Amino acid sequence: MSTMKRFRPSIESVCSFAHCVESPSSIPCAHCPLTFCLRHLVEHQTAIDNEHKHLISSIETCRTRLNTIQSIDNRYELCEQLDEWQMNMIDHVNRMKNEINLVYEQYDQEFTKIKDVVLNKFDEDERSLKEISLQLEQSLHILESSRLNLIISKINPIIHLVKPNLNISISADFDDTSKLDLNRFLTLSTINFSLDYDPTDSTIIATSSEHLLIYKSSRSIFQLFNDHGEHLYDINYDHMTYGDVNQIIWSSFVNGFLLTTTKQVLKLNYITKRIGRYVDIGFGYFKDICAHRESIVLVHNLGTSLGDVLEHYSNNQMIQRCWKADLYPDRTHMKDTMEIFRIRMSDYLIAIDTLFTEKILICDVRHAMKCLFRIDTHNCNILSMSSVYDTQQWLLFVTDEHDESLQRRMLLINTQENDPQRRMHELQCDQHLLPTNLYFFGPNHFILVRTENKDDDTMILECRNMHHIMRM
Repeated sequence: MSTMKRFRPSIESVCSFAHCVESPSSIPCAHCPLTFCLRHLVEHQTAIDNEHKHLISSIETCRTRLNTIQSIDNRYELCEQLDEWQMNMIDHVNRMKNEINLVYEQYDQEFTKIKDVVLNKFDEDERSLKEISLQLEQSLHILESSRLNLIISKINPIIHLVKPNLNISISADFDDTSKLDLNRFLTLSTINFSLDYDPTDSTIIATSSEHLLIYKSSRSIFQLFNDHGEHLYDINYDHMTYGDVNQIIWSSFVNGFLLTTTKQVLKLNYITKRIGRYVDIGFGYFKDICAHRESIVLVHNLGTSLGDVLEHYSNNQMIQRCWKADLYPDRTHMKDTMEIFRIRMSDYLIAIDTLFTEKILICDVRHAMKCLFRIDTHNCNILSMSSVYDTQQWLLFVTDEHDESLQRRMLLINTQENDPQRRMHELQCDQHLLPTNLYFFGPNHFILVRTENKDDDTMILECRNMHHIMRM
């Protein structure tokens, strides 16, 4: 009776077998929710029986193997591997100890030399007591906190010895650079090393006196190199948490790299490899940043209604908020026309590249962002603008605004020039290099980004040796 109920055809069901042309009556399977006609039910049941037999056989095979297997004793091989690793690590540690002693001797000599330079420099200085006090405090802070550091990885046997950064921003550090022949430094330079550069990847570059930091947005990673081109390590970046990176600079005052993002200002400590919010500046959309000693200037976007504003911080306190109208007090309509595109600082002067004005503004951050000069760019398309150390000069690579196929030119803005017509003038530019951007890298090198040839978009990133040919 039960069998008759189980296999009673249903005229409301059709066979689950594809392309079955039997009458629309089927029988439900006892093992699964499918229904079949009588012919395909037999085939389905046969397949289930075969699968059942295969599973039973597989289980018995596994049981037999489980009864016979024994644990593998490879303790001797593992101990041999560990002994070899231990010997390698002992050799590595001993080499590192020798390197520590050698590097310390170099550091101690540099420390003593810089300390003497600082003391002698300020003994002879005739500047204001306030400025001398600020510079001495900064120098003292850097020297007192300087020490050798070891970076020991917890996940692999890698040890990095990190020298302290003794980059004290005083004029004595770069006395030679103020006399540098900028008209010939590019053409006489030689390659130190080169790195891969992908123009399709949003790449941001920053330099300190000893390190080159490159941010690759496609991988959300920072790459740190020394001045020999040696890749020291990578630092991962969480752009979802911190925001997209807009600019990176080195600040000797905070002894680290400062990052402006679409959400906040961050500090990257290259020794500890940690990235965190720079707590002395609030949250916001920060487009650009520049710094000199204790001064930090930011381009802060306050939204569509208020637009961009310049914010000046000194000793981690906001000193001034400068609106676009403050930069052009004699032309009220400019606040609705101009856009602050990029800012670069040299000494306490800041160069502001303003769009839709054909002007570069030179302002003094020590005097309420007072605009000293408005430099006419003469219809140039500005590719980049780089500070020439603390000399109150800026290098520009430009093309013709109306015909970018024309050769690139290198211009110099010199605020020490008394003749207004000469404050921006052209320098010799090696057309074989085809430069687009430049970053000074310590007193002896600079990073050059250039195209390989005029008809190709291939980009090259080079560190070049700068030969100090002095002006006569």
